Amino acid sequence: MLACTVSDVRDFMEKLFLKDTFDGFQLVEAVIVTSNTFMIDGHIREEYYTKEEWEELAEKQICRWGSLRQICFQMIKGKKTPESMKLVFRMAEGGTEKLLIKSGLSYQTSDVEGLFFNVRYENQKLMLTSGVSMKLFTMDKSLERFWDQRLEKFLKQAEIACEE
Repeated sequence: MLACTVSDVRDFMEKLFLKDTFDGFQLVEAVIVTSNTFMIDGHIREEYYTKEEWEELAEKQICRWGSLRQICFQMIKGKKTPESMKLVFRMAEGGTEKLLIKSGLSYQTSDVEGLFFNVRYENQKLMLTSGVSMKLFTMDKSLERFWDQRLEKFLKQAEIACEE
C-alpha cells in the first residue's frame, strides 16, 4: 500500500480541480466539509435515464472524475479552504484490464473489484493512499505492489511530489 503526504497542496488542488490530470479515474465517493458536509456517491443510477440515454452512456457503473470535477470545485471555491475532504478514486475498468495485461500476473479482470487511491485533506495536510480490492481471497500482494508502482509513476509524470 502506498501512503504519502503531498508536498505542494496548492499545486495538487490545481491539478485536481482546474486541470484534467485525474479526469480518467472514476470517482467512487466524495465527502467535502465546508459550511456543510457534501457527499457524492459516484455510482450511476440507471433509473434516472431513459432506455435510449442509458444505451448511449459510455460509463454505466461509476462516473468519471471529469464529469463531477466542476461540481466538487463549486463546493470548495471561495476564500476559505475546506475543513476536510475525502475523495475515493478507482481505475476505470478498461484501465484495470490494461494494467493486468502489463503486469504479467495471472489475475483476470473478473478477479479484481477495483484499483483505488484515496485523497484525504485535513488540517492543511493532503494524504494519498492506495489499495486493491479483490473479489477472491489471496495472500498474494503482487498486484498491490504493481498498482503502487503504476500510481507512483502517474504521480511523477503529473509532477506531484509526495513524501512517504
